[in-house]
Amino acid sequence: MSFYSSLATYYDLLFPFDQGQYRFLEAVIDPACGECPGVRTGEEPLGGHAFLDVGCGTGTLLSALSDRFNKVVGVDSNQSLLALAAEKMLPGEGKKAEFLCEDMTEIEEILAEDEFNLITCMGNTVAHLTKPLEMQKFFSSLYNLLENNGVFVFQTINYDRVLRDGLRGLPSIVKDDVSFERYYSLPGPDGTITFDAILTDAERDLEFRNSLALFPVTKTQLEAFLKGAGFGRWTFYGDWSGAPWTQDSFMTIGVCL
Repeated sequence: MSFYSSLATYYDLLFPFDQGQYRFLEAVIDPACGECPGVRTGEEPLGGHAFLDVGCGTGTLLSALSDRFNKVVGVDSNQSLLALAAEKMLPGEGKKAEFLCEDMTEIEEILAEDEFNLITCMGNTVAHLTKPLEMQKFFSSLYNLLENNGVFVFQTINYDRVLRDGLRGLPSIVKDDVSFERYYSLPGPDGTITFDAILTDAERDLEFRNSLALFPVTKTQLEAFLKGAGFGRWTFYGDWSGAPWTQDSFMTIGVCL
């Protein structure tokens, strides 16, 4: 069983619904809602045709925002996570929800006939694209999948801070008898870092380990990818309150038009 299939059982415990993230996206969808002043200020509300979440995990965002769109699509590379996402949809919503177990690098080919008002890519998913050409293709694909006046929102760890301070990991997440430890290596010759994760369930005496490469993409690099993809405007935030991004922010959140 893959690490992420093992993680599926614990996913919502470790990464529960984030009310701050939800309020931020509410403001992206409708800046007049007042939930997060400064996010897309003065812009028109998004249309409600379709919403795409890339790296959707167990579908928390899709479920939370499903009532705002006629169609919602979740893409993830793990079928166990997608099965849990499908279970979150409310009765009667199954017909407008689609869950695809696919590689994010092929997103435009998979959804060539679709367009979206809102596309999200949260939870540091972007950093799993370890080659700059892959990341450029991904951003370009999402730009091509947006309807006119559509918005792309992504969130990563603030790798400017990680690289500047030589950080070797993230704070551990501990919920009840379950812990999730996360460690980084220093960058290798190709610029990637190794991410080591350890999931422990003390009550069941279980431990799962995983190691994978990540691309610690910086704000400057992200801006270059966005420009190369065709985006004309973007704003970076440091947290879900809408605070401006700084080198000391924990996260890098991009709202791109």
